[in-house]
Amino acid sequence: MPTVGLTAVVLLAAALFAIGLYGAISNDSAIGILISLEIMAISITVNLMGFARFSSVAQANAWFFSVFLMVITAAEIGIGLALVVAVYRRARTSEVDDLSELKG
Repeated sequence: MPTVGLTAVVLLAAALFAIGLYGAISNDSAIGILISLEIMAISITVNLMGFARFSSVAQANAWFFSVFLMVITAAEIGIGLALVVAVYRRARTSEVDDLSELKG
């Protein structure tokens, strides 16, 4: 059974981050942008766990930081969805380009 090396894990994390970044830049919907940010956070977790697996750092530290990152990401998504619902109730759209009220 072939094993997966650190290079493959880093390439997977880089590909996930690039997909998330492209989605965040090119998407007009606020919910699509939040999903893209979630994909970017998952890529950070994959990278962290890969480096913990292939280095001499204790795996307990990597698990702690991964769980911490998941909690932060869940809070980010919760707050982001609450903001999207509040903006949708006021402006009747969730498209980012149509929201001219938020300009300072």
